[in-house]
Amino acid sequence: MPGALAGVKVLDLSQMWAVPGAGMYLADQGADITKVEPPWGDDARRLVTATPLNGENRHFLLVNRGKRGIVVDITNPEGRGIVYRLIQGVDVLLHNFRPGVAERLGYGYETLRPLNPRLIYVEVTPFGVKGPYADKRAYDLVTQGLTGILSRRRMPDGTPIEAPVWVADCSAPMLIAYGVALALLARERTGRGQKVETSLLAAAIAMQSVEMVRGVEEVNPTSYAVQAMFAPYRCRDGEWLVLVVANNEQWNRMCKVLGIAHVATDPAFSTALARSERSPELGSILKAIFATKPRDEWLELLQAEEVPCAPVLDREEVFTHAQVLENELIVEVDHPRAGRLRLMGVPVRLSETPGALDLPAPAFDQHTDEVLRELGYTADEIRALREKGIVGKQEQ
Repeated sequence: MPGALAGVKVLDLSQMWAVPGAGMYLADQGADITKVEPPWGDDARRLVTATPLNGENRHFLLVNRGKRGIVVDITNPEGRGIVYRLIQGVDVLLHNFRPGVAERLGYGYETLRPLNPRLIYVEVTPFGVKGPYADKRAYDLVTQGLTGILSRRRMPDGTPIEAPVWVADCSAPMLIAYGVALALLARERTGRGQKVETSLLAAAIAMQSVEMVRGVEEVNPTSYAVQAMFAPYRCRDGEWLVLVVANNEQWNRMCKVLGIAHVATDPAFSTALARSERSPELGSILKAIFATKPRDEWLELLQAEEVPCAPVLDREEVFTHAQVLENELIVEVDHPRAGRLRLMGVPVRLSETPGALDLPAPAFDQHTDEVLRELGYTADEIRALREKGIVGKQEQ
């Protein structure tokens, strides 16, 4: 069954993770994505934060799945001509040039809009298009610093500790895909394309949205760093569980399971605010109790009373957990070079057009000739472009 975005054509000029990740989400729902890499390849092919899989960068394999890949020197006038031909036939353009770079290279919105008035032009920058940081380079960890994420946890000597996940790089793709969906809907009504803008900075702020609320005159609001009701606890077998008790009903049920009815009725813990304010004391009580039984026994008892809780799994355990697998949140796929893979499935399902994993991430320069032929280039013209280094990979 065709995906919800079947027939939507996307040109992806972006590199690294965040914007290519948006292309992944669109491809999962059926969009036709052509990824353009420079002659030396997307930097994500070489970035090492984990060991490669048979020489393939594992992050690249995820964020570029479902795409065809071509290699074009887009800084060269002839390469620009290829991109312009592509622009005339696509619905969406994705890029993550810094402000001013797209215009300098000939890919600014005002330049491309006359070529295709229905074009949805997605511009994703590190810090936004205005302000003192607008022209600065950045990656996820840099934005963690500017948005206060990096300062949330510190080592004993004060050294900031980064978030254990890529906060902006993994959330920005969702914002981008959301923006594209809105622009496609608006185009159905108006017949016109438009520009969609977001940034890594916006994504990192959005990931903290519920904590980014302040009164205009407020100074240093109270923050409850220790939360006994939103915390992990070690059990008798050395395994950990985590629970979240968000209201009085759940509080009473938890106390029933733990056999501390006298604590449930103690005025010192009668409200969520009181439990937050006295979290160190409450946490000590719970720590001692959870240490008396194995984790799975506690989980069974708590879940029977509908107290929200779960085991604290190592990341490797997630790949084989029944709840994850039965919902196809981790799936197995074949890749021609990396081999059999486990990776994220399609995280959003529509009942009539559920989406699917289609093409694996492209090999470097895999589809260049194929796409050029579709644009009307002859075999001799393609050969000449390769000889001049306009298309095709160049080893560095």
